[in-house]
Amino acid sequence: MKITIDGKHIETEENKTILEVARENDIFIPSLCDHPRLAPFTGCRLCIVEIEGRKNFPPSCGTYVEEGMEIKTNTARLRKWRKQILELILSEHPNACLICSEKDKCDEYKSTIRKVGEVTGCVLCANNGRCELQDVVESLGLDKVSYPSLYRHLDVKKEDPFLDRDYNLCILCGRCVRVCQDVRGASAISFIYRGTRAVVGTVLDRPLIDAGCQFCGACVDVCPTGALFERRIRYETLPDNEVRTICAFCSMGCTLNMNLSQDRILSSQPLMEGVVNRGQACLRGRFTVRDIMYSSRRITRPMVRKKRELVETTWEEAMDIAAQGLKKYKGKELALVASSQLSCEDIYALHKFAQDALNTKNIWNGSGHSPFAAFARVAERNGLPGILNFRIRDISEAKVVFVLDEELIASHPIVWLEVLEAVRKGARLIVASGFSTFFSRYVSLSLCIEPGSESRLLQLLSKFLLEISGPHSFSQINGFTSFRNFVDKLDSSRASEMTGVRQESLREASRLLYGEGPAVFLFGSGLTRSPSGQQNLVSLWNLALLTGARLVPLGLESNLRGAYEISRHFPSNIKDVHQIIQGIASGEVKALYLAGPMPYLGRKKPEFLVVQDSFMNDRTQKADVVFPATTFVETEGVLVNTEGRLQKAERIAQPLGEVRPDWWIVTQLAHKMGKKNFAYKKSSQILKEISGVIPGLAKASYPPLKKGREIFIQEKKKGERKFLLPGATPPEAEASKKYPYLLVLDYSLDYYRNLSLSEEIKGMGIIRDSRWIRISPEDAEELQVKGGEEIVVESPDGKCKGLVRISVSLPKGRMKASILWNDGSDHSAVGLMSFSSAQSLSLGPIPVRIKRGK
Repeated sequence: MKITIDGKHIETEENKTILEVARENDIFIPSLCDHPRLAPFTGCRLCIVEIEGRKNFPPSCGTYVEEGMEIKTNTARLRKWRKQILELILSEHPNACLICSEKDKCDEYKSTIRKVGEVTGCVLCANNGRCELQDVVESLGLDKVSYPSLYRHLDVKKEDPFLDRDYNLCILCGRCVRVCQDVRGASAISFIYRGTRAVVGTVLDRPLIDAGCQFCGACVDVCPTGALFERRIRYETLPDNEVRTICAFCSMGCTLNMNLSQDRILSSQPLMEGVVNRGQACLRGRFTVRDIMYSSRRITRPMVRKKRELVETTWEEAMDIAAQGLKKYKGKELALVASSQLSCEDIYALHKFAQDALNTKNIWNGSGHSPFAAFARVAERNGLPGILNFRIRDISEAKVVFVLDEELIASHPIVWLEVLEAVRKGARLIVASGFSTFFSRYVSLSLCIEPGSESRLLQLLSKFLLEISGPHSFSQINGFTSFRNFVDKLDSSRASEMTGVRQESLREASRLLYGEGPAVFLFGSGLTRSPSGQQNLVSLWNLALLTGARLVPLGLESNLRGAYEISRHFPSNIKDVHQIIQGIASGEVKALYLAGPMPYLGRKKPEFLVVQDSFMNDRTQKADVVFPATTFVETEGVLVNTEGRLQKAERIAQPLGEVRPDWWIVTQLAHKMGKKNFAYKKSSQILKEISGVIPGLAKASYPPLKKGREIFIQEKKKGERKFLLPGATPPEAEASKKYPYLLVLDYSLDYYRNLSLSEEIKGMGIIRDSRWIRISPEDAEELQVKGGEEIVVESPDGKCKGLVRISVSLPKGRMKASILWNDGSDHSAVGLMSFSSAQSLSLGPIPVRIKRGK
């Protein structure tokens, strides 16, 4: 359609507001309550415009364009009304600095004046220089406020981690409330009271941590004033540079905008134009990047062991000692562990180093038990299409979303935002899990299943769905007759006994999957890591075939998908990292090159240990040589997110001390060991080699990635759509009289390389401490334990320690924890590791017993 704004003829599309069209055409209309990710609110009224043929002044943020509209945005009447509206807003906001005639002359004093407790002017505010209210006052030329000023004298709320709330500066635009409710689905804050007492707050004025806050920072990012601000940057100078990069804390690959001052990281915010996250982030990406960069545990110089002590040394000496030490061993005597949080270039260099320099096939990068590897194995063995790629935006278009054994808000918060958008569009959300989820208020149907019964659940759903749809639609698909005979033999009257779910609920789930439209199944390691993981995937494949649903595997580490593609090129004898630990214990593995996380080294240290890491930990304390490696903000490289999307992460900060990229370290060490096929001077040369030898990464190249071109893993899409027989499901562990509880190990989400974020960062430890074990209140009462009390958890083959967290959501007799088994050393109590053994072991529920005391 064609419209006119301020005499400018514009062609635009329907379903756009006047404000949107104006912004797209560089026409300024002031606004304080509007935001690109939020629905029109029309609260501040600053964006009023004149429309030919209409009375009054409609708000442009809530008025949609129509064919032939003639709009004026900057008339004398509009300027007059906007100034009056702005004066009313400023009557309850400190305004002395905003209208001061000499405000430009106090720049040299701002850095000291702002360090006061109470904000009564711009020079005291953490948002000074980046405040939208300042911009609007400047654009309207306001130099006085005609109404009496009222300071609200509200207490500044500082009881929560990471952020403070000063509602004396709030203009009630509602952005924070709406982004928390409509975009994040948390609804932790809302408007409370009415009239002049109206304010944003929580139920019963509780701290955010008690109100269900996710601490994603979305409210801070949309606040147009300084009412919400990140605590640690309040006294910092304004950034002098902004650089974007890809976050490496999880598998989503969010684009972050890093704020720097004199090449030092101040803070990080999600980039609004980020193709994956669209202006949203999570707790880790929003608040912890600076902490990991400048951690007190950072290793900044090479170290070697002399007289039983680690001492700092030169790169030359450390390389010589490492090379000479590794040369003493051959083949099976050597092992290498790589991190799936590294870039493709780093992972490839480490694998090549193991193969060519160490001459060993004992290589592990953590991808072997990933949902990608599990699904690919099923596809390859049965000749199915091996499609793992997807686009995250497609999730929001589904009519039914089925989540299996995942707590998305914690594990994949950006995926959860797409699920929430689908629900708001009318999609039905089904959750099948042995434990409650954080988003239960949005669930259409919750299936609380017995641990280990996932395969049987999916088979019963297939049985009931066939009863609804009839067999005629699928009779032409290979394997259908055998599959139908298999599910027909299932005793539906025992559905509840087999799965823990009532038959009526299973039939309701089948009706939703059959009748609502396109469905998507979201699954991760919770479905694939147990001994019955392969059967679970076969049963899921059959159900997806019946419903026409899309399967979406969700990894956890930032480059788990890339690590899997690279590992397919290098043969390995290692199925899980515990093989290496057992090899060390037996003496078969004598030397270990550790460039990735391990749950523990065992009681017996290898004869020669090289650690390549960014942070000090118990593994580095045992090392013979320690190489300091860069973090993701100090190096560049390609990461492949859980969609299969290749993304270029940029170096945004100067490396600390003498740290070096992982690929550089193994390249130099290979030279020391006499290998000539490591002639890499920059990471782009490694990527070029990768694109030539690894089919999935054939299109990997820096120039198109820097330009924002979409590049995905190249997949083998050929294969036959056919039904499969699940086969016998391995028996799961059962509780007994001696071990009456079932313990489910989960991933430790909050770690980077070998650094536990919940231990390193105080705020993370307050929000979610992975050391705690969740049990039901009934079990806690029976055991006579209370929250925070230390207990001993024993399994038939070992023991660990933990703290009890009472959770009303867990069924009686079940527990859940992100923990590690104690290896017998003093420092390896449960939770003190940043890497869950569920990462490397295929584990189902473990029978345990609980004892009080230490």
